Amino acid sequence: MLAPLTHRPSPARVALHAHLMSHAAGTPGDEFFAHLIAGWTLGDGMLPADLGLGAERFAALIARHFPGLVWRPSADLAPRPELFPEFEDLVRFLAAEADPAQPGAADMAVVLATACMGAEHLWQDLGLPSRRELSQLIALNFPALAAANTHDMKWKKFLYRELCQREGIYVCTSPSCEACNDLALCFGPEV
Repeated sequence: MLAPLTHRPSPARVALHAHLMSHAAGTPGDEFFAHLIAGWTLGDGMLPADLGLGAERFAALIARHFPGLVWRPSADLAPRPELFPEFEDLVRFLAAEADPAQPGAADMAVVLATACMGAEHLWQDLGLPSRRELSQLIALNFPALAAANTHDMKWKKFLYRELCQREGIYVCTSPSCEACNDLALCFGPEV
């Protein structure tokens, strides 16, 4: 269960989230997928209608997390993440970090990679109400990554940094984050 929100989401978002949750299967990931779908429906974030999963996989996600819900995503399937050269690498990296015991974690790897193609903070590109939900989503689906972000680095920057380091690519020229001129860009508040 998510921690209580510290701000008020719109009444439309609350109603749609409640409707989705009334069909929830009872898995811990249900609430996160309800947030993602509600965000997309209300025009928040940059995810396509199928959350980047493709129509068949999205239909399976709906059946698994919201049995009995009739949901027809629109034809809006842009952006096309496969056009970004790092997309498949990011999916593989996240899939390798996904908790195999968590239903939906493999799907969440694709959804996160898709949202990483956006230009805003990751929680905004996902259409989530706040960064807190993103941190909880990552802790549930990718616990080792959540534990590794010990200094609360912005999630998109953290994921790319981890991916690059695992590939042996070191983009930062500073010996440590604390010595970097861009410290505030990576660790500053997300507004």
